[in-house]
Amino acid sequence: MPHHCKAALITCEDFRLHQRAGGKNFVAEFIKNLNCDCDLITRGGGVQDLVRPACEGYEKCLLKDLNVSTALHRADTIHLINHEDCGAYSQQKFFSREEELKKHHDDLKKAKEIINNKFPGKKVLLYFAELEPGADDIFVVKEI
Repeated sequence: MPHHCKAALITCEDFRLHQRAGGKNFVAEFIKNLNCDCDLITRGGGVQDLVRPACEGYEKCLLKDLNVSTALHRADTIHLINHEDCGAYSQQKFFSREEELKKHHDDLKKAKEIINNKFPGKKVLLYFAELEPGADDIFVVKEI
């Protein structure tokens, strides 16, 4: 009997977003605010494997995990979160914060298009976790 999950979340595996020794967990807080059960799919770089896979097959692996969430767990909404200062994006060599944010926003939009084509009828929402000014590990998740 399938579990009735309401949502799937694709985000980066960066430890700063997840359970910290001091108790902070930005992803858990985000899921709690959704007020529904949520499958958590983590990848270095979040949606980057979907829009610009580093190796052949990475995008298929991510889509397989998403298929399990939508088919088996009946997720009807898919949340995508990328974040500022992502190490998986370091090869992009951003010259400004604005350039970095634009690349992430563009990647999130492209990932949404890919997911909409593969999973028609699913709601896809986009978010970006920005660092608080002067912090290197305190994020504010904002819908874009």
